[in-house]
Amino acid sequence: MESEQFLTYINTSKSLNGETLDEAKKLTVDFPWFSGGWLLYLKNLKMLGHADYDAVLKKVAVMVPDRKVLFKFLNDELPKKHVETSIENAPATYRLEGDVELQAENSLIDKFLSINSERLRTVKHNQDTNGNGGEKWIVDQSVIEDEELVTETLASIYFQQKNFDKALDAYKKLSLKYPEKSVYFAGRIEEIELLKNNN
Repeated sequence: MESEQFLTYINTSKSLNGETLDEAKKLTVDFPWFSGGWLLYLKNLKMLGHADYDAVLKKVAVMVPDRKVLFKFLNDELPKKHVETSIENAPATYRLEGDVELQAENSLIDKFLSINSERLRTVKHNQDTNGNGGEKWIVDQSVIEDEELVTETLASIYFQQKNFDKALDAYKKLSLKYPEKSVYFAGRIEEIELLKNNN
């Protein structure tokens, strides 16, 4: 199927018939990820009242980025535009006539970005006279441990790293945090204290 034929079929659904169904099917077989080919095939199935329409609709609905445009395309609700079929004037990418909605969504995003641009700016930290004060503050904050953030995994890592003091503190906090497991944690604490005393 040539690009001129394809554009004609997309824009004038009345020209779809049993012969074009075979061409559209071949297009989907040759180019399975080309959503425009699937749209044409689906529209052709709908025009003919074909039994495979529902199955193909489920497949195409997942592939199409905008289901509103799909619905309007299948129900001939898209605005009609003059289509130039010369190859020089053909757009580089395939687009349905639902561009108006896509442009409206893009303008909404642009409007949001222009209104809320104050929130998106980066904040610079005050720096000392030597020029590394902000970085030093970040480094200092990164090594401070959160006392409330203690997990069994963290305690186990401390134990594996032979950092027995931190492992003991972690298991003590865990036994207070989870009293139902206090017997297990008490056993781990005793084990760590024995290893600590032997080393």
